[in-house]
Amino acid sequence: MKIADKLLNLVGVGRERGLPPPRLVAIADGLLVTERSAEAWFLISVANTDLATESEQDAALDAAVSAAATILGDRLSHLKVVWGRSTGQDYIDSVAGHYRLGDHEAWAQTRADRIDEMRMPERYVALGVHLSDRDPRATAQVRGSISDALGTTSWRVSARELAHLDERVRKLGRQLGSTVWRAHTAPAEVISWLISREMHRGAVAAPRRGLITGASLARLTSGRVVPYTDHLRIYDARGQIAAYTTVLAMTDFPEELETPGAGEWLRTLSEIKAIDDDGEEIDVTVEASVRFRVLTKKTARHLVDETRKSAKEQRRSAAKGTAEETADEIVETERVMREVKRDINRSGLTLVEDHPRLLVSADTREDLEAYVDAVIAHYADRGITVAAGADEQRDLWLESLPGDQLRVPDLGHVRESTAFFGSWFWGGASIGDATGPAIGYLTGSTPGLVRFDAAAGSALGDATTTLFLGRSGRGKTTAAMLGGLDSAFAGAWVPLLDLKGDAAGVSAVAAEYGVPTAVIEITAQFSGAADLLRVLPVDDALLQAPSQLMLLLPPHLRGAAEAPVMAATRAEIQSPDPSSWGVIQRLCASDSETTRTVGFALRDMVETGLGSVVAGPPSGLSSLTTNPGLWVVQMPGLTLPSPESAPESWSPIERVGMACLRGCLAWMVRTTGRREFRGRSKVVIVPEVHLLTKTPDGASFLDYIARVGRALGASLVLDTQDPASILKLPGLVEQITTLFAFSLRSREQVDSLLELLGRPQTPPYQALVRGINTAANGKSIRHGHCIMRDRWDEVATVQIDIPSQQVAALLRTTPESEHANEPTQPILPPVEEDPFADDYEDLPTPAATATAQAEAHTTHPDPAPTPEPEPTYTPEPEPAYTNQAPPTPEPAHAPSTPQPAYTNQAPPTPEPPPTVPQQNGHPPTPNGHSLRYESPIGPDEVYDQEADEAAYNEAMYPAHGDGAPASPDGNTPRPGPSNKEHVA
Repeated sequence: MKIADKLLNLVGVGRERGLPPPRLVAIADGLLVTERSAEAWFLISVANTDLATESEQDAALDAAVSAAATILGDRLSHLKVVWGRSTGQDYIDSVAGHYRLGDHEAWAQTRADRIDEMRMPERYVALGVHLSDRDPRATAQVRGSISDALGTTSWRVSARELAHLDERVRKLGRQLGSTVWRAHTAPAEVISWLISREMHRGAVAAPRRGLITGASLARLTSGRVVPYTDHLRIYDARGQIAAYTTVLAMTDFPEELETPGAGEWLRTLSEIKAIDDDGEEIDVTVEASVRFRVLTKKTARHLVDETRKSAKEQRRSAAKGTAEETADEIVETERVMREVKRDINRSGLTLVEDHPRLLVSADTREDLEAYVDAVIAHYADRGITVAAGADEQRDLWLESLPGDQLRVPDLGHVRESTAFFGSWFWGGASIGDATGPAIGYLTGSTPGLVRFDAAAGSALGDATTTLFLGRSGRGKTTAAMLGGLDSAFAGAWVPLLDLKGDAAGVSAVAAEYGVPTAVIEITAQFSGAADLLRVLPVDDALLQAPSQLMLLLPPHLRGAAEAPVMAATRAEIQSPDPSSWGVIQRLCASDSETTRTVGFALRDMVETGLGSVVAGPPSGLSSLTTNPGLWVVQMPGLTLPSPESAPESWSPIERVGMACLRGCLAWMVRTTGRREFRGRSKVVIVPEVHLLTKTPDGASFLDYIARVGRALGASLVLDTQDPASILKLPGLVEQITTLFAFSLRSREQVDSLLELLGRPQTPPYQALVRGINTAANGKSIRHGHCIMRDRWDEVATVQIDIPSQQVAALLRTTPESEHANEPTQPILPPVEEDPFADDYEDLPTPAATATAQAEAHTTHPDPAPTPEPEPTYTPEPEPAYTNQAPPTPEPAHAPSTPQPAYTNQAPPTPEPPPTVPQQNGHPPTPNGHSLRYESPIGPDEVYDQEADEAAYNEAMYPAHGDGAPASPDGNTPRPGPSNKEHVA
């Protein structure tokens, strides 16, 4: 070191402070070249640590320290923690090609608008590693005043040098990629963004591809930054102040820091809050720049020896004084250095020399002061001293630029590696699928979108079961329906088995966006819809259909009924159109009195409304379709037996319920397993699955779909309040890939949920489960907030987010909602507005047009039907929807009425379409969607479907509509009156 340098350091002005800003020469993927040096740059992946156990964090921290000592030993490194922002356009680009059904562009745009409204920050952790110093004189070709004025030079990087540097970047990238940081090479545009944002605070768009040199570099570094005593002012191209920035130095740390806890001094950057004028908390955006060097053993021992010798000399000097007393700090330093050297030699202790800086920016000087105060207070609570670098703002800011160097070495620290890496700069929250639709956002220490694709398991060669768990009214059913909607937009076949009858809202959303959909209510109108002889192939039906019929019989007849029922089934299968109703007719016509008794008992049972669905005369209505879209299958009045009850004790209504359920589940199993159907994506949704797990048929169905779902391309989405019952199905548990956990109360259920999450059953985690849906004020419910475990077994807290107020209103299917009284509807593409209409209210809504079409497809009973002596068998027609695009509707001002699929009588005249209700005072936009709301949707506006089931069923399904009056001959049940319309 020159004498002049020593004198400058003595007065606190090192030569580094006087160096000019770095002159950029070239930027490539993973590589930044300046006139003085070359650096490799990498992006570090976020580790999911917010809900990790202490043992998991300790293991990860030890691995990080070991990797740093091996890979980064004695290398000058630069760590930057910066914030970008998630944008709606980025989301649209990321899902391009994923959706294909309905008005999927509008659906994606709805989510994109919501992302823009939230203005969600996105954290980037970048690591720069010094590769080599460069000699400007060896590479200079032209150096003029014009290029100096731009802050760049026309010096070039030779192809040979670039190739050599690129090879070093790749080698280092392979090493860092195998560590806990999962580092990958930073693209050239990201490196450019890291530079330009400091000069312009994001005002300049970085080049997107290739090697960046020349004029592109000039644009990156052409900003104007003016330093003041305690802040900097950054100006835009028009000469206006774009931002005020203060660089803070972390000057003092306590002797000991705990991790997890206060020791995570970089992970907590996103937790800093300030108080605005209204007393509300607001987020403070704080970025970090840390230049550090991991010392090798040789370097560390040398540094320790120098420190110990310095302390020893001070002790001897003090002993020669008149007082002959030595300061306690000097003696302590000498002792500690001896212990540190022993630890380095024996236990492999490594040291880090680091220089942490924090950068705070704001639009106004007043906001900047408030933010700086908040940062200082935040770290003061953790025993860490943070201060603005008075009269050092220029050098501290230049020091934070990629490509620069350490300029203020006296504001640094030497500490154990665990103290530095225990800051957990790479820790936080990261969960969900890498691609696919966004279902919500993270609520941990690192905000970000959460992506979830219910149908992704089969494509990844993984299991295919998703589970939503939690108490009623917390948002789990809503979350399951959002996942089903995304799958339907992607072209999947999505049946939703609605055992409670309260999920019609999801069909309304699908209708709004043109996805083929219907709410299929399995009542007497769909006589024979759950008949296994009509659902299953002949070989399977020969075994399954008699079992279904035996369920309907009272216990005292089952012993004598087995042989006659099997014989009648064998005979009926030979008929052109076999059905269980035909089996019953054969039994009733038998010469054997016992057989006739069995037949009459079955006939009496199927003449009930729900019983006719199981084995009544085929109505000819095709209630269950296999076309892509979202199909809600409801079974009003379905009563299932309790798991403790024996089959002999089941009541007639429980026997009918089990038979109907068996038929529906058999249809789903048959559909998912069809060979010609295996290439199609299938997502089966079952809300309130605890109603199934308590029955043998339901448990077998869940186990089968879960186990073979990957091979069949079928995914299972389940929603339940009873995790303990799920644990009793090991075959199902083994196939769960993604789990969303909402709040629970009882100790048994909480511990069962924690077992499924893979978290320890300890008080902190139990308290987390109990309070996950409690708002911060402790007095309200935080709907949609949950704990997610993804397919990689990562666990984090997530907020399920409904993309718009309009979707939220359509999904709300509580008893007081409008959907509770609307007829079921097939879905056609949205109608367009009449450009000559005088008022929005004169236009029919898409739902209204669909209603008119539904009426045309609805079978109505004749006013005065003529009894028929023999039951008629109508062949099952082709499904209403095919793989082709749905038909284009007529203009809204002149709707046409399609011909009914079943022409037993003339179709009714559709009622005039209702007027279009306005949403918050705004009429629907021309494409049929309401205007985007100005205010974002809060957590309390995420709606669930579970409320007041008894009142809802009473309003929807009155007692007089449950049954079905028989025809005059007493044989053929006829649909009873109903205020609901049904869709073929």
